[in-house]
Amino acid sequence: MFKKILSYIITLFLIIFYFSFNLFLNIKPFNSYSVKKNIEYLSSDELKGRLAGSIENLEAANFIKNKFMENKIDPFNENYYHSFSTFYPEKLNEKPYLKVINKQNELIKEYIYSKDYKEDMINFRKNKLTFNKADNISLDDNFFTVNSSKGNFAFFVPENDNLEFRSSFSHNSRIDMGIMLTSYVKGEIINYINKGYKIDCYIPFTVKETNINNVIGIVPGKDTSSSPIIISAHFDHLGTDLKNTVYPGALDNASGISFVIEMSKYLNSIGKPDKNIIFIAFNGEEFGCLGSNEFVKENFKILQNSKVFNFDMIGTNNSIPLCIMGGENNSKNSPLIKSAASVCAKEKIYFDYLFQDSSDHEAFTTAGIDAITFIDNDSTRIHTPNDKASFISTKSIDRCFNIASKEIIKYAFDNNPLIIYYKAFCIISLITILLLFHLKIKRC
Repeated sequence: MFKKILSYIITLFLIIFYFSFNLFLNIKPFNSYSVKKNIEYLSSDELKGRLAGSIENLEAANFIKNKFMENKIDPFNENYYHSFSTFYPEKLNEKPYLKVINKQNELIKEYIYSKDYKEDMINFRKNKLTFNKADNISLDDNFFTVNSSKGNFAFFVPENDNLEFRSSFSHNSRIDMGIMLTSYVKGEIINYINKGYKIDCYIPFTVKETNINNVIGIVPGKDTSSSPIIISAHFDHLGTDLKNTVYPGALDNASGISFVIEMSKYLNSIGKPDKNIIFIAFNGEEFGCLGSNEFVKENFKILQNSKVFNFDMIGTNNSIPLCIMGGENNSKNSPLIKSAASVCAKEKIYFDYLFQDSSDHEAFTTAGIDAITFIDNDSTRIHTPNDKASFISTKSIDRCFNIASKEIIKYAFDNNPLIIYYKAFCIISLITILLLFHLKIKRC
């Protein structure tokens, strides 16, 4: 009887060893160094900040498409590209200026671009303005606005007189153009206006319409009729300024899309999921989450019961928590947020919550679809020329993978523990088999 029971137990562990060893041979482990390598390319000077509408943004989209193909991810609806229309700011080959002109129409002073003033990215519906105290000027401590028949213009002093930060572009903003000034220059301009002088300003950006692309791939599941799992990140950023200074966008968000690329390789190597997994590189996030809104609008019918895992700013080298971000109407008790938080607590991960409509989860949560964004909420360098790959930490990337992978496997592979812990199962089952065979031989 003992031998028979022992044989059953050995058979059980042989089966476990077979399946775990097969996973060991086939699964392509998630590699945070590969993630960082892709971040380095996407945030390089070569891609000039990946501004939506630029050639470099197209190059970034093509790079992501090729990575999906390399990872054997199928095109979504027979096409990796999902195209949609947008307005974007195009740089003109001209020089900016901010001048002071006296009553005799003589040049009194010309300020230095990027030292005294600089464009904010918010809008360029109008790019030229001449005004004096006869115009409608509203003054405040750190800004003033000029409202005229030519448009609405905002001049403001950024925090610490730092002219490097750029806002996201918003074609629908009520402001036609925004200009950053140092506090000293702002004070000077107000004094000149009070003397009856006029201010002449020109920023050589213009707004044009074009088509841009999301990049979308799919791993078909066993039940293709079920609502899919969505794994996403945006890949666009803010381009270059008028001195051709690159805004690299390494953390925001070359990191997130590089994370998704590596996740696609890992998940596809596991085997066929229970339901479809769709991988999306969203475009136009810096223009108001345009790509995610277009995708949800066109695919709402298949998305209603989906689970969405979005990645935005993954890999900071600063000591901050991994944040689970939901929409403004979510809470700690929202099911997907609560589930991710429980995994963080179990794995003893330093984490926090955010509830903001400030990334691509917004399009989904607004439509009533479960969605979260994993984010290292570090704003110390984002939207500046200093958001570089050299500040990316592979430890923070691994931290996010440790949580996100378990959550995704829970929904895409029915929480199969063999997939999560295949290495441990392989080693433990092998050791157990050897011990049991030793015991069986000894008893014989």
